[in-house]
Amino acid sequence: MTPKVAVGANGTMAVSWTYQDASLQGQKVQVAVKPAGATSWRGYTLASFTPGGVAITCSVPVAIDASGNVTAAWNVWDGTRNVVQAATLPAGSNTWSATSTLSSRLSGQEHDGLYFSLAVNAAGDAGVAYSLSPYSTYSTGTAAFYVSRNGTDGSWSTPEQISETLMSWEGYVVSPQVGLDVNGFATIIYMGNSLEATRELSNGSWTPPNTIVQSSVSGASYMSADLAVDNNGDALVALSIFDPTVNVDRASVWVTQGNAVGNWTPQLCITDPSVPVDAYATRVAVSPDGTLKMVG
Repeated sequence: MTPKVAVGANGTMAVSWTYQDASLQGQKVQVAVKPAGATSWRGYTLASFTPGGVAITCSVPVAIDASGNVTAAWNVWDGTRNVVQAATLPAGSNTWSATSTLSSRLSGQEHDGLYFSLAVNAAGDAGVAYSLSPYSTYSTGTAAFYVSRNGTDGSWSTPEQISETLMSWEGYVVSPQVGLDVNGFATIIYMGNSLEATRELSNGSWTPPNTIVQSSVSGASYMSADLAVDNNGDALVALSIFDPTVNVDRASVWVTQGNAVGNWTPQLCITDPSVPVDAYATRVAVSPDGTLKMVG
């Protein structure tokens, strides 16, 4: 289920997925890797677990740095909560690193982590963003957290809260996405009561959460937000917004661009809302030097 693919600059390829057995009682986190210059794929099982809690099928984000090191992130149900984990396959090796548990590294705080994303830059710096499960934190509120690693061999940091906390009667913080620049500094977007963003600055601090795309239409739905970050820390974001107004009933695509210090351009609608065509499933891409940007 939910396959993902990554291709490194040196030609290393990886495909990841979640496998569910025929009894529906067991799941496995699996990755297949084809090293640069190789003619065949090799498969690995990184984790096995029995599903539980709220039945949400999560993907296994996978990314490859310029040297061909493969990093994967996933979550498993430990009987109480969803635990976010990660491991790395060094280039030229058939043995993955020891699994790192990312969401339970704060003393006394065992996070129930859902809706996570992974980013790796060319140097092997990595970042994982996740949000607290709204199903287990209904009374304490949801927020987005960030964990990072310097280089392929670095240790993962303790989780840092990078969003506001929303209580259940206010809404939920969900679906964070992260992108890294060439220096390993992160831009993170997430859904709160609108699409919000925060940027990691060179001094290690974060910009305050900033609304970057928001609809003025009552009852509008936000869908398929996507983020891309270039080497300079400039970001491109796209979002589909459904307008439920009578005689409209269609979605339009909105974009905004951010820079390395966390400033964002005014949101811009790039589809024609007067044309009776829905525009969904937004995706963005940028070239490493930032000279080419694409929205689909």
